[in-house]
Amino acid sequence: MNLKFLPYLVIGIFTVLISIVRYFVIPDWPFYLHAILFFAQFILLTIIWKIVEWLSSYLDKWFPFSQYVAQRIVLQIFLTICIIAPFFLLVIYMVHKNLPAYATPQFLAVIGVIFVVFMSLINFISYFQYFFERWKTSVIHNAELQVTAAKLEKEKFTMQYHNLRNQVNPHFLFNTLTSLDGLIHSNPDLASDFIRQLSKVYRYVLDHKENEIVKLETEIAFIQHYISLLDIRYKNALKIDLRISDEGKEKGIVMVTLQMLIDNAIKHNTINNLTPLQISIWDDGGNLHVRNNKQLRKQIENSNRQGLSQLVQLYTYLAKKNVHIIDQYDYFEVQLPLL
Repeated sequence: MNLKFLPYLVIGIFTVLISIVRYFVIPDWPFYLHAILFFAQFILLTIIWKIVEWLSSYLDKWFPFSQYVAQRIVLQIFLTICIIAPFFLLVIYMVHKNLPAYATPQFLAVIGVIFVVFMSLINFISYFQYFFERWKTSVIHNAELQVTAAKLEKEKFTMQYHNLRNQVNPHFLFNTLTSLDGLIHSNPDLASDFIRQLSKVYRYVLDHKENEIVKLETEIAFIQHYISLLDIRYKNALKIDLRISDEGKEKGIVMVTLQMLIDNAIKHNTINNLTPLQISIWDDGGNLHVRNNKQLRKQIENSNRQGLSQLVQLYTYLAKKNVHIIDQYDYFEVQLPLL
């Protein structure tokens, strides 16, 4: 919204109203004289507005609105009248002998009141422009701050996510190399298969290292290689049931989310053949469910309890939906919105 033409609009309306009144009060004057007076009055009032603009700009240096609101309003109106009034009185003095009979002192007093009202109106337009520009600047500034805050928030969550991913991969690599060391001598063929699956896992990480979100179908293809590594390492002590609908596969997911959640379940629970750790992964109504039975470890190594929290924050930011964590007596479940 631009207010630079508002004073001229007000001047035009005021000039039209005065011209209409003059036309009915002095019907004997020819139309061309009314037209000349209309344009002369518009030009005169425009000059008055320019004087008000200059005065307002000058007073900004000595009496800014930010410090002297009431004093500034009164002072600007007073000075405007003091500057314009002498010209108004001079014109009346020069033509007083030719004034019509109805131009009595009372009539001239009314004209003077109208003059003062108009001077005040013109000044209030100046005030309105000033405060409107301040308000518009404030709104734009606040909007820019909100956009900046949103960008910083996203950057923060993204950084947390990448830090989390970098924390998971070395830990995972350490465990897999430990398992591989045991297989090389006992079962070379299985060790070879283990290395192939491991290379596919890291190929996925390398191919998508710049991506924050991937299709769930792509993530599933990766996680199946990861599950193959876990099967070699834990055998029947770990059971992972993966059931994803065709519709769910087309939706997005933060990269390596499934690996993080599976690792989280393994890190916090005991795994043995007598009491296998069972992890179920399925989608339902636009959400991804990851549930495991609870058989908590007595002591958890290398856990700062921040990984899941950071992943939840990132999903909440990206999806604008709540992430639900269900912690029951016999199972633990994370429900993440698909993107």
